[in-house]
Amino acid sequence: MASAEAIPGVHVLLFGGNGRVARAMTKLMVARSWTVTSVIRNPQQEGDILRLGNKEQPSRLRVIHCDLRTIKTSDEASHLLEQVRPNCIVFAAGSFSNPYEIDRDVAQRIMQASSRADYVRKFLMISFPASRRKPAPWWNQRDIRDYHSESNSYPSVKDAKLQADEYLIAMARQRELRGGPRLQAISLRPSWLLTSPGTGKVKLGKTQALGQLPIGDVASIAVSLLSRNDANGWFDLVQGDVEIDQAVEAVVQNQINCIEGEDLENIYKLAVE
Repeated sequence: MASAEAIPGVHVLLFGGNGRVARAMTKLMVARSWTVTSVIRNPQQEGDILRLGNKEQPSRLRVIHCDLRTIKTSDEASHLLEQVRPNCIVFAAGSFSNPYEIDRDVAQRIMQASSRADYVRKFLMISFPASRRKPAPWWNQRDIRDYHSESNSYPSVKDAKLQADEYLIAMARQRELRGGPRLQAISLRPSWLLTSPGTGKVKLGKTQALGQLPIGDVASIAVSLLSRNDANGWFDLVQGDVEIDQAVEAVVQNQINCIEGEDLENIYKLAVE
């Protein structure tokens, strides 16, 4: 397995740091002795975030106060990145009330800034499994019905997340075209979240369209993917019976990518527009 821990000084810039998945990820990342800079909107949340860290290594967890709505351009996003200079970025922010502003526009500005910052080597987006232009080719009829139901129930969330997912692929492509170091573009697409304890077992990759799983399992998969230097692509995630590290190893080794069935040619065009 190609591990990020083989690279000294893993530093993750985490957007949406007060979210449930982000909090769970923070605990796991600090436990690996990674440095985490958590971006939160409300300064009153800082104490709660810092308590997620390791008392023996308090410098591993840092907090930045930033209302993401104030990031109006990719240059402003670049300024924030320069303050931290992370080698990994996680975008776990989201807004059901205004997904186009946060889930799409702000995410895309940070992605564009990341593509220009060669010190950023990995970008992981927490997305939505229905964020596709059309039903996945491995789905059955029930999955297709569930996909249309989710799409119709949350059209703005689906569309905003989809545009962000596509843009991340395009920005990784853009860096490749200019000869920069590889940017691992990872979109993790968990189904509905449960607050029950994690099971340590999941189904990752080409899953059914609809499911559920504990927040802790989502966080574990996200950190496991981020820990690797060979993970890249879209990964759907639901409850299952495969151990987390085995599930990640399987999708990477078998080159599973849930972008299958989407129009890559059109997505890549975003890299030159």
